[in-house]
Amino acid sequence: MTAAIDIRAVTKIYNPGSNQAVKALDNVSLTIDDNEFFTLLGPSGCGKTTLLRLIAGFEQVSGGEIMLFDDEIENLEPNQRPVNTVFQHYALFPHMTVAQNVAFGLERLGKPRQEIEATVDRVLTLVKMKELGDRRPNQLSGGQQQRVALARALAPSPKVLLLDEPLSALDLKLRQAMREELKQLQKETGITFVFVTHDQEEALAMSDRIAVMSNGEVQQIGGPTNIYEHPVNRFVADFIGDTNFLDGEIVSINDDLVTCRIGAQSMFEAANSGGHKVGDRVTLFLRPEKISLSAPDRASEPGQRPGKVANIVYLGNQAAYTVDMGDGIELTAQARPREDGRLPFAIDDALAVGFSARALRVLAQ
Repeated sequence: MTAAIDIRAVTKIYNPGSNQAVKALDNVSLTIDDNEFFTLLGPSGCGKTTLLRLIAGFEQVSGGEIMLFDDEIENLEPNQRPVNTVFQHYALFPHMTVAQNVAFGLERLGKPRQEIEATVDRVLTLVKMKELGDRRPNQLSGGQQQRVALARALAPSPKVLLLDEPLSALDLKLRQAMREELKQLQKETGITFVFVTHDQEEALAMSDRIAVMSNGEVQQIGGPTNIYEHPVNRFVADFIGDTNFLDGEIVSINDDLVTCRIGAQSMFEAANSGGHKVGDRVTLFLRPEKISLSAPDRASEPGQRPGKVANIVYLGNQAAYTVDMGDGIELTAQARPREDGRLPFAIDDALAVGFSARALRVLAQ
């Protein structure tokens, strides 16, 4: 696999040498493959946008290097790099038509008029905006403006397209639709996409791989399933999706399962991530959707435990149940409404709580 971007031990410090120095990136290394949809995911201030700006050339590294298709690009100005950026705010020229906005960069590059017209036609067709080429930005919806910004960025045929939270200004339904369109656009163009977001659902839905970032460091890199099912630490498990955490002590180990004491006396079997020994204090995690809720008379069956509903949050297509398991333990589980729309359980109901030992996992760190 060819590397499109190779980031090697990159550090970025703002205001170095002063008492206001801020380390935005700390020894970050990662490789982004050619023709990959790669996402930088993390909370505000984690360094993901700084990393994107370093690739684009809007900021300079304090240490380390960035390679683009095996070429060192640190000394290249932004307009000399085969990279284009789509920003959160689309920055379209209000006095220009859609077609003129898309043509602008090509004209600055001195492309022949016939080539410009053909390229504008091609990219507007690609983003489904060909029929609106004569409109101005203020005559377009937010989603249409985003498509124009994408077309403008794609027109010069960059090797890499950087996208800095481009969906954040859109409403929920449009964001969901644009996720699919962006992923399809990446496949059709074959261009490497580097996408920045704080929205874990966006990252899981679109990405080939995800780098989860926190405090200027990469916490984990992997495919969506790997990141979600096998987080390497508590931060990743907590940031990606909803999670139950149980802190306890390993009392025995049997092959790939461990038994942990949670609370004063509750015992839970869990999948072992390896490298632990009896007596270790560990954190277990359990996704709410891996828990089943059923009638209380099943609580004595294997794999079931008694519980009591402490709280319910109704979410339409499902409800989040907070279940009191005793011994100071609470778990959040999910259950869908019945066909008539009624919820299967109410607050203070007794019920049986079921999950497999392999759904409950010991965090590696």
